[in-house]
Amino acid sequence: MAVPLLLSSLPVFALVSSLGGCGWASRHDETAKPDGFLLHGYVSVPGASAGVAGTACLAPPSAPDIHEGGNVRIADDQGRTIAAATLAGGVLASDGTGFDCNFAFELRNASGSRAAYQISVGGRPALTFTTKELAEGKPAVVPVADAVRASTSPS
Repeated sequence: MAVPLLLSSLPVFALVSSLGGCGWASRHDETAKPDGFLLHGYVSVPGASAGVAGTACLAPPSAPDIHEGGNVRIADDQGRTIAAATLAGGVLASDGTGFDCNFAFELRNASGSRAAYQISVGGRPALTFTTKELAEGKPAVVPVADAVRASTSPS
C-alpha cells in the first residue's frame, strides 16, 4: 500500500520542486519582493498634417528634436538619470481641434519604490509623473507646447 502511494506522489513532488526555481522563490539574496512595472507614455506634438488617425506621421518642422529614435531621458525624483528610452514612430491622432503626432516610449521594469519619475525628450525640460499613477497604467503624456498647430483649412 505504501509503494503505490509513494509512486503516485512523485509527479506532484517533481512539479512542486521545479516551481521553486522560478520567480520570487529563487531570489534568496533579495530582501523585498520585486516591484517593477511598465512605464509607458508618449510625446504629443500638435500641428501634424491632417490625415487618418492611426496612420504614420512626422512631427512638424517646429519640433525637429521629436522623431522616431529620438532620446527619452528618465530620471528619479531628484533629477538623476536612471534610464533612457527611444521614441517609436509617430502616429496621427485627432484632438478635436487639429491633429497631433504622438510618439510612444516605454521602460520595462521601472521601480515602484521611487516617489516619482522625471521624463524629458530632446533638450526639453523634464516633466514629473508620480510613480503611483504610472504603476497603475496611466501613460506619461509629454506635450510639446512650442510646436505650431497647422491650419486644416486651405490657404
